[in-house]
Amino acid sequence: MNLTQEQLPLEESPKALYRQRGVTLVELMIALALGLLITVAMLKVYVDASGLYRFNEGLARVQENGRFALEFIRRDARVAGFWGCSSDVELSYGILTTSDAHIVGLDPDEEEFGHITGTDGEGDSADSITFRSATGSGAPVTTDMSGTGDNVTVDVDSASNLKIDMAVLISDCDDGDIFQVTGISGASLAHAAGTSSNISANLSKTYDSGSRVYQAQQSTFCIAPGADTSQPSLRRLTNPTSGQTCASNGYELIEGVENMQILYGEDTDAGCEGANGDGTANRYVPISEASLVIDCIVSVRVSLLARSLNDNLTTTPSQVTYNGDPYPTTPDRYLRKVFTTTITLRNKAG
Repeated sequence: MNLTQEQLPLEESPKALYRQRGVTLVELMIALALGLLITVAMLKVYVDASGLYRFNEGLARVQENGRFALEFIRRDARVAGFWGCSSDVELSYGILTTSDAHIVGLDPDEEEFGHITGTDGEGDSADSITFRSATGSGAPVTTDMSGTGDNVTVDVDSASNLKIDMAVLISDCDDGDIFQVTGISGASLAHAAGTSSNISANLSKTYDSGSRVYQAQQSTFCIAPGADTSQPSLRRLTNPTSGQTCASNGYELIEGVENMQILYGEDTDAGCEGANGDGTANRYVPISEASLVIDCIVSVRVSLLARSLNDNLTTTPSQVTYNGDPYPTTPDRYLRKVFTTTITLRNKAG
């Protein structure tokens, strides 16, 4: 039986067979090549975008860490040497060196006495810096000080920020005493003096109402490994007890701070604390400078080197100029930035 083309089954007609024909091998190879090129291009865009994102994120983190680190140091530097309402207050220190409340550098008889001290790290090693002052706005004394001899009571409007065994300053703008709080009852501070209790001697005078009580503070900034020991960090140690060091016992403030160099601005005019001193730094020298007079330090120049937390952020090994030399000695791919500021000290030594 002969069938015409129109009478053939649909799947057997020449038109249907033409429509079902696949691609040729050449067409398939061309399609694969185009797909591969598109994939490579997209992969390149992704890698470049990812690298740029990591770089920008690392740079932002470095800038943020550097600014915050300088701000922490600036806050303590601003109040260094503050001992109440007058910078010329006559300061008396009455805490025994064997007491945990003792603060090195607040006793005028000590060699390290002064509102600011530090250590010179020598070369590329990081410096440290220490500030000493009273802190806060102070608690007003509400009644004339009661008690005599080695047992006195100081009534203040609030003792919420004070603690037993804390070193505090009481000042009336003419004189100031640093003593150890031995007891707190409500808003009354007790000070029981005596070597048997490992505290101190009597206060130098009886203070009247209107005086203020401040917390006495020493804070040291240094560079040491942080909680992640692979990351250098800015650390701060406040009122250390015997045997404590900033590197070992200070708490971590900012990670990624690799180095710190300090120069001290000295007013070298004759009699810097008198009429001849103008409060302006005539030179900037390291703390190791033998001729530096601590009481004539009027400003500090702080230079911090902040480093990215992640490696391989730069396309090639790189260095920065820090402290006058290329840093690090062996180039690497960390991202680094130098932050430098000069901070004026508002108060003189006590």
